Amino acid sequence: MNFIIIITIVIAFICGSIPTGYLITKKICGIDIRTKDSGNIGSTNVKRIVGAKISIITQIIDILKGVVPVFLAINLIKMIKLPISNNAYLSIIAIVVILGHDYTPFLKFNGGKGVNTTIGAFILLAPAATLIGVAVHFIFRSFTDIVSIRSIALGVTIPIICIIMKLPIEVIISTTVACILMIFRHKSNLIRLINKEER
Repeated sequence: MNFIIIITIVIAFICGSIPTGYLITKKICGIDIRTKDSGNIGSTNVKRIVGAKISIITQIIDILKGVVPVFLAINLIKMIKLPISNNAYLSIIAIVVILGHDYTPFLKFNGGKGVNTTIGAFILLAPAATLIGVAVHFIFRSFTDIVSIRSIALGVTIPIICIIMKLPIEVIISTTVACILMIFRHKSNLIRLINKEER
C-alpha cells in the first residue's frame, strides 16, 4: 500500500508539473512566455501577451491539472484501504499537484503561481470553500484591477472558510499550506505593491 501512495504522489506531481502556459504559447504563438512581461507561465501573463482566448485555455487546463489527480485519488480510496486516513491522503495529493505546478522540473523548477491549480485541487475536497474563494476573487474586481490582490484574497479565503465550516483538520492544514504557497509565489507582486509599482 505504501508503494501505491508513493506512485500516486509522483504521478500527481508530474501531472501538476505540465507547464501549460509555456507549452501552449510556444506551440501556437512560437514564443517563450517566460521572456515576456512578468515572465510567469500562468494565465494572467498569457492573457497580457497573447490574448484572452489562449489564456482561458491555459486556465481551464491548469484547473484540470488539479481536479484530475484528486478525482482519481478519490476513486482509488473507494477500491483499496490505505495505511493513512483518506483525508490525509487526498490532502497530500492536492498539495503535491500544486507544488508540481509551482515548481515544475520541466522549467528548471520555476512554474506558475498556483491559483488555478489550487482551485482545481480543492474543488472536490472543499467545494463550498473553494467556490466562495472564487467568488471573493470576482467580488474584488469591483475594487481593484490588480490580479495579484484578487488571487491572494482567493487563497486566504479558502482555509478561513474551511475553518468556519469545521472541515477535517487535514483539509484545513492543506488549504492553509496552499495559501502560504500562493502568497510566497506572489512575493514579487507584493514587493511591487509595497513600492506602488504593481499594475
